[in-house]
Amino acid sequence: MSSDKHTLLFQPSSSPGNPLDLPPDITRHYIPTPLGTLELLSAQPSISSSPRKKAILFQHGGFGYACVWLPFLTYFSSRGHPCYALSLRGHGASWKPSFFSLVWRYGKDTMALDLKCGLEFVKSLEKELRGGEMDDEDLVLVGHSAGGGLVQRFLSRGMAKVGGAVILAGFPNFGGLGVYWNWFKLDPWFAPRLYFRDMWHPRSPLSSTSLVHRAFFSPEYPVGEVKKFEVLMPEYESLVWPLGMMFSFVNVGNVLKSVVGWRDERRARVLIIAGEKDTLMGVGLMRKMAADYRQQFINFAKSLWGARFKETEENQPESSDQQGVGFEVIQGSGHHIQNDLHWEECAQKILTFVDQL
Repeated sequence: MSSDKHTLLFQPSSSPGNPLDLPPDITRHYIPTPLGTLELLSAQPSISSSPRKKAILFQHGGFGYACVWLPFLTYFSSRGHPCYALSLRGHGASWKPSFFSLVWRYGKDTMALDLKCGLEFVKSLEKELRGGEMDDEDLVLVGHSAGGGLVQRFLSRGMAKVGGAVILAGFPNFGGLGVYWNWFKLDPWFAPRLYFRDMWHPRSPLSSTSLVHRAFFSPEYPVGEVKKFEVLMPEYESLVWPLGMMFSFVNVGNVLKSVVGWRDERRARVLIIAGEKDTLMGVGLMRKMAADYRQQFINFAKSLWGARFKETEENQPESSDQQGVGFEVIQGSGHHIQNDLHWEECAQKILTFVDQL
């Protein structure tokens, strides 16, 4: 047994509702829902602009929480973008379901309802701050890992319209079997530990600091920082959320239709980002997802612009060109790109993408 092993719990942690003292430039809101409140972090621009720049809503993934986005909230707000980060039920300072309910009842479509509540709350805040009007195009949605899959599912179901979408090391649209195959190769004891020692506890694959480090971060990331990250991880996680994304779960054409503001086929409105050292999602899976999106973009563009759209070598699915769908690789970064050593390079890529929308 590893000395850094985490004690697995079958009930919520007794830690206080506010999991972390926030920097002075970040505010915590609580969004009321029928079952409990959801945590939303907000960072308003430190520099004013007219018109107000696009707002950004960040969505965490499995075993995440709104505070994983603190570096990004500070970065983007200091560059004039209002930005927000949501904690889904059972995460961060949001309401805590029972073990059975979170693990076995609340899947991707239930989590999508939480995301909808968060997005509508953000739009209401922004509408007030923008003098009573906010266009769908003024909001960009960013999702990481299972949250990247959730963002795709959310848009695929037409639950909202946004001006841009960023899939950050996200579950691929074609399903997560390859993701878990990568995890099994990384951790050969994944299955026996989960099924026999830990009785199907969702945190089994992340039940020690070394396991979290290998799965979520690059080898160079300091162990001390991993331990700080672990403190805020939920005690348990939904299993039916990722299990519901094992096979194809997204209509990419519908995702593209839920992104509004398409005026120029050479301007990307969807961005997919991979971490070079991501041992779970991997560059190969993310590149394949980008190719899928580009193929669907070609079909979408033909239906949108007709004869105006000319299919060229630059907008072929395997192209490195940024038409319609962008693809970037952050060198040296592990799965938690927004927290790893090269997070600022990732933030710069997203900022460039958002500012060209």
